[in-house]
Amino acid sequence: MIQYHYYEMPQTREELFRLLESIDRDYVILSGATDLYAHDKTAFETLDCAVDISGIDEFRQISAADGEITIGAMTRIQRFLEDPELIKTVPLFRHAACFFADRQIRQMATIGGNVANASPVGDMIPCLLAMDARVNTMRPAEGRLTERSVPIGEFIVGVGKTQLEKGEVITSFSCPILENYGCAFKKVGLRRSLCISTVNAAFMVKTDESGQRFDDVRIAFGAIGPVDIRLTAVEDFLRGKAVTPDTIEACVNYLPEGVIRSRSRREYRSHIVPNFLRAGLREALADLNIRL
Repeated sequence: MIQYHYYEMPQTREELFRLLESIDRDYVILSGATDLYAHDKTAFETLDCAVDISGIDEFRQISAADGEITIGAMTRIQRFLEDPELIKTVPLFRHAACFFADRQIRQMATIGGNVANASPVGDMIPCLLAMDARVNTMRPAEGRLTERSVPIGEFIVGVGKTQLEKGEVITSFSCPILENYGCAFKKVGLRRSLCISTVNAAFMVKTDESGQRFDDVRIAFGAIGPVDIRLTAVEDFLRGKAVTPDTIEACVNYLPEGVIRSRSRREYRSHIVPNFLRAGLREALADLNIRL
């Protein structure tokens, strides 16, 4: 059981930031809280203060304009499987959400919490990275609210470490709306179900009008190092190449040397990564009804 001396649940962002400025004790910010036990070292833990932001409607809003979609940080993972706008504009997230724990956890877990935890095995992070997403944050400063927007690839700086400063909160994520892409998500873990990723990967593929050449490719891998990475050398090789089994096989040679930076299960991951690369590209093409 986890206990708190103080528990706060603000209902608006203004109330939240007034509260954060006034708190003179250590606190933890909660959204879905599905990973809370994973951070505790004992089964019984007494924390000083919790600030639960799950009641703030502004942090779960979704809007699209000028070729970009903004997704509130409090958006539940289950929503990526059910919301027609999200399925249409960011279909890659639906592919990842299918592998995300079970429905009960997906109904609570949030995309903001998944990123704020900055775990290398977070399933939504490769999707955000593949889509060139930006993390939008807000914090009080000198009597006013200050906002900033940071590329996801710069926002997470290490295991459990982000650019968030004290009193700063993730409010939303902004992604370009990328149309006519085939999508795929791959994941493997140590258990048959509800597994934590040993390797995960997000794939987006766009072909020319004939379907015979790669027009754009986006590939992001997680759980193989302290932070998730884009395979830019592989992406650059594939652009403009013929969509053939030989091309997909050849792209494996462009995996960066030392791409596996995890301390454990390195040999296992070294087999998984090239196999995921082959399979993920084929699955993304199949999503475009191109089967090799």
